[in-house]
Amino acid sequence: MALSTPEEYVRRVSSRRVKFYVAGEPVDDPLEHPVTRPVVETLKRVYELTLREEYRGILTARGLDGDEVSRFLHVESSVEDLVKRVESQRIVNYHVGNCNYRCTGHDGINALYAATYEVDEKHGTDYHRRFTEYLRGLQRGDLVVATAMTDVKGDRSKRPGELRDSPLSYVHIVERRRDGIVVRGAKMHISGAALADEILVVPTRALGPGEEEYAVAFAVTPDTEGVYFVSSWNSFDALRKISRDLGVELDYPVPYGHRSTYLVIFDDVFVPRERVFLAGEAEFTGKIVEYFVAHHRAAGAGCKAAFADVVLGAAALAADANGVLGARYIQQKLAEIKRHGEAAYAPGLAAAVKGWRHPSGAYIPDFTLANIAKLEAVDHLKEAIAAAAEIGGGITVNAPSARDLAIPGLGSLVSEALKANPTYSPEDRLRAMRLLQLWTAGPHLVGLVQGGGPPATQWVALNRLVREQVGGLIENAKRLAGIGG
Repeated sequence: MALSTPEEYVRRVSSRRVKFYVAGEPVDDPLEHPVTRPVVETLKRVYELTLREEYRGILTARGLDGDEVSRFLHVESSVEDLVKRVESQRIVNYHVGNCNYRCTGHDGINALYAATYEVDEKHGTDYHRRFTEYLRGLQRGDLVVATAMTDVKGDRSKRPGELRDSPLSYVHIVERRRDGIVVRGAKMHISGAALADEILVVPTRALGPGEEEYAVAFAVTPDTEGVYFVSSWNSFDALRKISRDLGVELDYPVPYGHRSTYLVIFDDVFVPRERVFLAGEAEFTGKIVEYFVAHHRAAGAGCKAAFADVVLGAAALAADANGVLGARYIQQKLAEIKRHGEAAYAPGLAAAVKGWRHPSGAYIPDFTLANIAKLEAVDHLKEAIAAAAEIGGGITVNAPSARDLAIPGLGSLVSEALKANPTYSPEDRLRAMRLLQLWTAGPHLVGLVQGGGPPATQWVALNRLVREQVGGLIENAKRLAGIGG
């Protein structure tokens, strides 16, 4: 088997006993819990889309054994592959209107495939062989992989090596055994992690001498002993749960929900040797990070373009429900949203087209253009969200509960007060506004800014590039100005 089905994914989730919590309560059935079920529904949808004939060759590729595999498990091996990777993000995120929960797995896979090759070339280790065999298993089972990169970090003024009295700040090796390693630490903001089939752990930053124990990459299953998941909790998680508890799921009708992330705690977790892909080679951690973010930020352009499409549709739906879709001002705002989405998309494609061949045979997007793609996506999506808020009007955040439509003796008046365009029922108008509220007043904006690294990290990369190039640029300017003969 190389391509799985939604039903097979659900069976895998049902068979696992994962230790995870939402708002302090253990989750016994993730298929039914109101906060976790949208993640399951999203991943089911991604599996269904992958099986569609119309997306074959974009959402699929040829794997290590020559079988057709998910694009999210593929090591990209050409510029055409990189372009399809960006396209794949736009396709799936358009259909779910949310994180697809499989993209970080792809980016971790591609980063480690290249980096382990380099480590083996220098040190004669066998990380690349181990990783390749591990990847074959992922492809054969079409498994969902979540890459856990972001450490909780503790005191950010200190390096990992200065935080040995803060044992969870960075994931690190606490014991080496003949048959594997024992790790401790915590990762945060890991999208969909508790509902993945595999957790791929990689370093969050470049490390140096004296920090070898933090230079670790490995894979575990979510039900591994000592691994715990604590769900994020925000106003929309509360809204989802409360609406279900009150019996008015119309107050949050979006089936795929919003991004669900996890704090992942590794409490002295044993990792078998065959699942260890880096164990002390600190000089290669920077490469892992660079390769990961090149893939993640380039493909993120497709992700953000899809989100802009969703925002545009949600804003147009709200305008139609309000009865103003045909207004010239509204049409101009919708065109602005379209422009912002395509402007976010373009640099990601450019990063793919300018991708380069790594000695391992993998292709990696252009690092500089990938960083530009992330910066442009942040700027343009902020503007798109602001335009959508302007289109929707105050009801986007000030709508009453759907339960108010059933107040004895008053509900019919509440319903009457919510009427606008007669082709939409009051319930339909509420649904439209809740969708737009998710984008204009929900957690998506912070996720957009922080996902794949905050803008500050992109500016660091660009400032370094300017320092490297400014001497040559000055010399060229002198030549053009006729200075110095």
